[in-house]
Amino acid sequence: MAASGSEEGGWKQTLLLRLRDRNRVQTHFFADVIHAHNKLFESADTLKSQNVQLQLQTERLKQDKLDLEVKVLDTSANSGTGKGEKTQALEQKLFKLQEELTELHRRKGENSQQIIDLNSALQEKEKILTEKENKLLDTETHLEALKAECRNLEQAILEKDALHQALRDEHQALQMTFSALEDKLRKTQAENQELVERWLQQKSRDADKMNFENDQMARKRQAKLQRELAEAAKEPSLPLTDKSPENGQPDPTAPSGSPINKIFNSSTSEAPANPGHVGFIESIAGLLAGKKRSSSHDDGFEPQTSAAGAPPRHYVTVTLPSTAVHKADGHDGEVNAVRFSPSGRIVATGGTDRKLKLWEVMNRKLDSKAVLTGSNAGIMSVEFDPQENYILGASNDFASRVWSVADYRLRHTLTGHSGRVLAAKFLGDSSRVVSGSHDRTLKVWDLRSRACIRTIFAGSSCNDLVTSDLSGTNIISGHFDKRIRFWDTRAESSANEITLQGKITSVDLSLDNKYLLSCSRDDSLKLIDLRMNQVTGTFCADGFKVGCDWTRAIFSPDAQYVVAGSSDGSIYIWNITTFRLEKTLKEHNSSVIACSWHPSGVMMVSCDKNKKVTLWSDF
Repeated sequence: MAASGSEEGGWKQTLLLRLRDRNRVQTHFFADVIHAHNKLFESADTLKSQNVQLQLQTERLKQDKLDLEVKVLDTSANSGTGKGEKTQALEQKLFKLQEELTELHRRKGENSQQIIDLNSALQEKEKILTEKENKLLDTETHLEALKAECRNLEQAILEKDALHQALRDEHQALQMTFSALEDKLRKTQAENQELVERWLQQKSRDADKMNFENDQMARKRQAKLQRELAEAAKEPSLPLTDKSPENGQPDPTAPSGSPINKIFNSSTSEAPANPGHVGFIESIAGLLAGKKRSSSHDDGFEPQTSAAGAPPRHYVTVTLPSTAVHKADGHDGEVNAVRFSPSGRIVATGGTDRKLKLWEVMNRKLDSKAVLTGSNAGIMSVEFDPQENYILGASNDFASRVWSVADYRLRHTLTGHSGRVLAAKFLGDSSRVVSGSHDRTLKVWDLRSRACIRTIFAGSSCNDLVTSDLSGTNIISGHFDKRIRFWDTRAESSANEITLQGKITSVDLSLDNKYLLSCSRDDSLKLIDLRMNQVTGTFCADGFKVGCDWTRAIFSPDAQYVVAGSSDGSIYIWNITTFRLEKTLKEHNSSVIACSWHPSGVMMVSCDKNKKVTLWSDF
């Protein structure tokens, strides 16, 4: 109880002290006003009392005047002699009283004016006091608001301090984790470097082993060939019914028309008997064996001669295909790309099943020859080098890859794009590649150094590209923003550009480099004269619809026709001279994505979204 009483007394004392402090603070600002106000009230009271006294004195004087007038009348009635003196005295007295009354009236007027002035000053002071009180209230309200804001800020500071401490703790934890991961990265990099070195050593050993085996096989082949040539030169010619190589017939393992068989035929027909002729044959056999051994080393990217068997394209006569002679399931998903090799013996296809397949054209059929693996996503385009030694594939896993055609081995993986690669082409020769990506860049790669030597910022995603000369300096690319851009690898920016009405899906160049064919999503093909840098014609037809952003349109080998697939499964062929539709082929049941014409112009191959690859011919 005593404790509660002390507590009650304590808060009362605190409240009293706070009230006194508040009174002292608030009265300090208005002390002068209050003092002046009190003086005004005192002056007003004094003037009021003086005014009352003057009024009383005036009334008394009036009463005295009346009394004197009465006395004068009485005196004038009672005596006439002393009337003059008394009257004069009374008049003097009355005159004095009137002067005194006049003075009192004047003073009354002055006091009244002073009262009025004091009342005005009082009203002004009261007005100022009211304003001060209002201002004081506003100041108190603002002060309370500031105090509340200060409390909120203090609370926020406390929360920020707690958050800052938590962030510091988290940063320390992350720093420790980063240090651990950095150590792990260094160890992983060291292990990776060690594995790479071991892999390179193993690869070098494998290459040495393969070279050794190739040399042994070449030596055995050379010795066998020398023995057979010597025996064939010594023995007389035998009847043609004997098929053994020892009797002068061509080696069935050698290809028809090869120099070896020619030597066998010449040796059996002429049957030379002198040892000089035998030595000549042995020297040719040794030369052939040495050439074969030197060509067996295919790990490098040395430019070779043109592909064997390629027809002279400047003298090609194209026949329009009319019949689907063979139809095969090309891939386990959509077939995005198809391409004949320069010789026309091989067809390459790429699909969404991440495989690049090679087909051999035999007896008007497509026979599966090899499956090239290594891609982590769908293949979007395929391209052979001019010598038919390598094949290039662009993939949706942001990379391009190079395989060798001879042994189907993956030679290079070109990574560096940040978007899917929709097109890739050899640039000039087999040692350089240019790729176009959805990340709006074009990259030029050097396969000898295995590095990107140039990045071109195109400003829009690239759907297709072509190279226009053997020097490897000119590139033409088609883009999502409806523009075709012309690039010189020696310059920093685009040399020129042409804007069309739809998104560009493909570009193709005629053999004479004079005309460019573009396919766009406005369901039309444009023929562009590169000499005048303008569109000279448009190919379109009823029912022709471009099925996807990577639908490919191409020239025929003689540059007299253009062909493109439609979304309804039809293939449309137009005449370049008349711009008229020449033929429509119908065999596919889904959108046709790409077509490729045989270099000789007698066959064509197409692919669609329903896994199908179709071979076409005119008979």
